[in-house]
Amino acid sequence: MIFFNYRSALFVAAALLLGGCASLFPESCEQFEEHRKQTNYATDYTFESSKVDGDTKTLGKNDLAVAPHYQMTLGSDSVSPCTHVKIKKELVLVRRDNPNLIFEETREFFAADGTRIAVKNEVLTGQLDKSGRYAATVPLPIPKNAPPGKYRLTSTLTLKTKGSTKSSVLARTAAVFQVTAGKK
Repeated sequence: MIFFNYRSALFVAAALLLGGCASLFPESCEQFEEHRKQTNYATDYTFESSKVDGDTKTLGKNDLAVAPHYQMTLGSDSVSPCTHVKIKKELVLVRRDNPNLIFEETREFFAADGTRIAVKNEVLTGQLDKSGRYAATVPLPIPKNAPPGKYRLTSTLTLKTKGSTKSSVLARTAAVFQVTAGKK
């Protein structure tokens, strides 16, 4: 039994040593771009609590849903190319129990001059199936060719109903970050 514990300790030490050595060699831009092609960048909200007090806005007679709290923060104010910005989202949703509701989120990425660089639309209906507090963390890749400068990221939560093309904005949020000169 002592031999087994000693052997286990050696195995753990070797694993920690190898894991530490891997961090000594940062990922190259080519490796980042290859990994980026295989990464899932979809928003995956986690239901945290059905308690919405404090932020609660009751539904009006004609309201199908409201989002009294919708916030996006970034893991860093400054990033370099070939890295990710961690997007953290918090949402408080009060909704009717109605199977015809369709929740969509649109994330847009803008340069300082207002030029839209990218847009991502996601249908979140299956994730936002009840009233409560939700949270999500999503990586935003900063490509190798991203020029240094300020950028703005916006996120808009909209609601529509099945059979209708008309949508209404429930909430909007935005964050700004800086891309610095980075890896070559």
